[in-house]
Amino acid sequence: MVTYRYSCEKCGYEFDFEQRITAPSKKRCPKCRGPVYRVIQAVGHILKGSGFYRTEHRSKDFSAKEKEETASAASSKEHDSKKPKEKQ
Repeated sequence: MVTYRYSCEKCGYEFDFEQRITAPSKKRCPKCRGPVYRVIQAVGHILKGSGFYRTEHRSKDFSAKEKEETASAASSKEHDSKKPKEKQ
């Protein structure tokens, strides 16, 4: 069963309705019997299991090299900022 959100064109009432995917969509508002339409909404989903994160399959060597590179890049920026600027 899937929960669909409907909105009434006449009175603006919004409601959720649980139905099968194969069932026809609702046609009338339960309050005023006006025409309704199905609202498109974002669907949250959860990724379970291994392989969904980029850090899951990285080796320890890769992580160590990455830390070294970021540390050396930070120290080179710090070293460059301490140099006096050359006159042209």
